[in-house]
Amino acid sequence: MATPPPLLRRAAALAALLAACAIAIAASPFRHHDRRVVDLVAAGSARSEAEHGYAGHDDTTGTIDGRAYRQARGWMRYAVTTFDDTEVTIACTFLSSASGSFDLIVEDSVVATKRVDVTTGAPTVVELLVPFAVTKGKTSIAVMLRAHDGPTPRLHELRTIQDHNEVPLPSGVFR
Repeated sequence: MATPPPLLRRAAALAALLAACAIAIAASPFRHHDRRVVDLVAAGSARSEAEHGYAGHDDTTGTIDGRAYRQARGWMRYAVTTFDDTEVTIACTFLSSASGSFDLIVEDSVVATKRVDVTTGAPTVVELLVPFAVTKGKTSIAVMLRAHDGPTPRLHELRTIQDHNEVPLPSGVFR
């Protein structure tokens, strides 16, 4: 029997590789991973803070360049929405001249101690990963920023960011 031309051999190898990938994807428990903002608090906004159960001690609000912020010499706390099945990242946006140190406390667990020095006029985003054991099985979590040695940086936004795992539907079922 004659040897197939090189192009045919490559096409057959590629077809076999694609079939193996399709089988691996179909066997995966999750088909789609999508990092997304799950909840957003507009710090210093009365409406947003009321929707997120704001509480605080020794804190102030203000605006810089038309952007509202909240700053605390004590602490500030929000209740935010999460998915119950993936790790949570807390993303804090701080405004210019926002130097300060704080503890990030999630569900009564100190997750991180962070110093932020904003030297540019642009807002600075700090992302802090929360251990999954702290949030597992919860669809709402309490997030607190507690000041260290002076006020917290000027918080403009606080977001929860997570991967969303989409479980595949059985074949023949459409969305």
